[in-house]
Amino acid sequence: MANGIARATLYVVATPLGNLQDLSPRAVATLKAVDLIAAEDTRRTRKLLSHFGIRKPVESYHGDSGPRKAEKLLRHLRAGQAVAYVTDGGTPGIADPGAELVAAAAGEGFAVVPVPGPSAVTTALSVAGFPADSFLFGGFPPARQPDSQLHSMLRTGHTLVLYESPHRLCQTLQLLASLAPQRQLVIGREVTKQHEEWLRGSVAELAQRLGEVEPRGEYVLVVGPCEPDRGETTALPPPHEGLRRMLAAGLSVRDAADILAALGVLNRRAAYQLALALREEDNRATEK
Repeated sequence: MANGIARATLYVVATPLGNLQDLSPRAVATLKAVDLIAAEDTRRTRKLLSHFGIRKPVESYHGDSGPRKAEKLLRHLRAGQAVAYVTDGGTPGIADPGAELVAAAAGEGFAVVPVPGPSAVTTALSVAGFPADSFLFGGFPPARQPDSQLHSMLRTGHTLVLYESPHRLCQTLQLLASLAPQRQLVIGREVTKQHEEWLRGSVAELAQRLGEVEPRGEYVLVVGPCEPDRGETTALPPPHEGLRRMLAAGLSVRDAADILAALGVLNRRAAYQLALALREEDNRATEK
């Protein structure tokens, strides 16, 4: 063991979400001491390494790398080298690739050592003010039938943490608003970055507010636990039922959205996005 680094070991290293000062001294020392760094995004990782004066070989390993790239990294471990794995930001394996690499290394008997640090999940929970002794992490909501998945997760009653991209944020917020409009919601945007922002309110309030602006950046959503006295419904949301019926009857996405907006259920932009998503989902189901 040299500089505290063991040979033939995979180090899973958490890296900053945005603020480079969040990289721990142990993480810096580990990245300086390993023989090779596997990275989800080599360009972003090289910028991080350059900032800390770290010069090490970097190999790409991301969600589409496949078993061949994993095998290449395993060969380094078999040769007795120490390998570090990092993602774009945060803790590897949390809604990021890396689980397959960890499983493969552990399966061959290699030591896998975590070097803990930033994670958007725990960062958001720490400032949300919701119970976190038991919570559900849903990652990115699925592209197919997200209403069903969100419905199931909300039914657990626990605090729920989700990730979302800017181009799908409004759709997800409207889905949440149709399922649990009165639950409290905390939204973090560009966490630890220059334009970091935290928004608080009910799901319905924030869905309306963000439906009127163009979302930018990366988002983490923390939905508070249900309150029994609010009498939350577990039925499928009326906006989905109404939109699906109108689309099935032959109405265009535009006309269906206009009707929903006129009824005051959703604003027009949100209604159009939701109708478009439902039509695409139904089209995919028909193609199977």
